[in-house]
Amino acid sequence: MAYTTKSKIENYLAIDIDSSFADQISDWISAVESYINNYTGRKDGFENSAASVRYFDGNGETEIDIDEFTSLSSVEILEANGDDVEWALTEGLENDYITYPYNKTPQYRLILTPNASVGAWYKGKKRIKVKGVWGHSTSVPADIELVTTMLVASIIEKGLKGGKVKTESLGDYSVTYADINETAQAIGVKKILDAYKIYKL
Repeated sequence: MAYTTKSKIENYLAIDIDSSFADQISDWISAVESYINNYTGRKDGFENSAASVRYFDGNGETEIDIDEFTSLSSVEILEANGDDVEWALTEGLENDYITYPYNKTPQYRLILTPNASVGAWYKGKKRIKVKGVWGHSTSVPADIELVTTMLVASIIEKGLKGGKVKTESLGDYSVTYADINETAQAIGVKKILDAYKIYKL
């Protein structure tokens, strides 16, 4: 699902944009979405994907950070250099692991409990196999939708000539990532984006 729409951009700008520019507006929305995803480090965007399996390296510790998720259906530790399951773990304080942060989504950390079947997330490449619903949330966060709308609206405004709305002047106007980054800085939306950044250790 797109982070914003032509209609929302028109409402933000309080103008009507001719339907002949719909494809160009769509391209700009896609460009801004790519910029936001790259800036925040979210290669898959913000919305949940269907449940799928992902693999992670074991770190030999009792806590491990994985990709953001909203629910998990299985967590397994695989044998070293193989695909066979060595341990199938169960969620719960009285079981093997708990998820963090508590009481909110998305979550991104698995913490072994004192009762866990294993003492650590066994070290090694591709040792941890997790099936879950990955991503930030079921829909695009409202502030990300607003940022996208504001950035595309700014692109449109810069493409208009003479300071007055003339949709016909949009036709030959194009933008780059550098333009989008400069606009994001100018209108002060980077603080919002910073709150969604994923930092890889």
